Amino acid sequence: MGLLFLIGLGLCEGDISMRAIEVAKKADKLFLDPYTNRVSSNYVNYLEKILGKDMAKLSRSDLEENAKATIEYAKNATVVIFVMGDPLIATTHNTVIDLAQKMGIVVRVIHAPSIFTAAIGESGLDIYRFGPTTTIPFWSEKYKPVSFIDVINKNLQNNQHTLVLLDYNYKEDRTMSLGEAIDLLNKAQEERKINIIQKILVLADVGKESEDIVYSDISALSKMSERFKGKLISLIIPSNPNFAEAESISKYTISSI
Repeated sequence: MGLLFLIGLGLCEGDISMRAIEVAKKADKLFLDPYTNRVSSNYVNYLEKILGKDMAKLSRSDLEENAKATIEYAKNATVVIFVMGDPLIATTHNTVIDLAQKMGIVVRVIHAPSIFTAAIGESGLDIYRFGPTTTIPFWSEKYKPVSFIDVINKNLQNNQHTLVLLDYNYKEDRTMSLGEAIDLLNKAQEERKINIIQKILVLADVGKESEDIVYSDISALSKMSERFKGKLISLIIPSNPNFAEAESISKYTISSI
């Protein structure tokens, strides 16, 4: 009987669990999903060294339109697919699980730290006060969505905080910078003729030694892109922090640069 493991790699090198390492060492084939979230070459080298095995990198098509061909490896073998963060955050992996189970393959998931819990935890804001999460995508000449500002606006109207993820371009191995994100937030507000964002909590490289968290108004942050250059960034748009929350985020507050 085949066995497919989806293993989370967490936020940075070393976050993989001991259980996951033992499973991967015994597996027949190792795959890496580098497109739903960025995986550093250092982490790849670290994994291949401790596991004593090479891993094959999957493309987007390998987990979407050609997912069946990828999953078929697990029909008569133990296969691992490594995913940064937690495996079940990206809907792509839920689709993989459903397809594998329909093919008679047993699926197991080994969870790991995710930006969803880590960012909210580090912020000090109440997790129960967060509304839906949204993502700011890269714009192109023919693709300029502003739906992310609608999510933020609705959350603010409901007195809820918003976790905002920034896009990752797999083909170019490029993450969105703080400057790009703020520019798109401003353009989206102009498009909707609203002015709803005053302050932002910037969370960069959460969980890493290079972690850097800043809370300030949008105009000050727009001048700080260089500070966060090369870091993986998430944003939180707070909505009227209560006393305890205000105390927690005050340690990140800066008024100017």
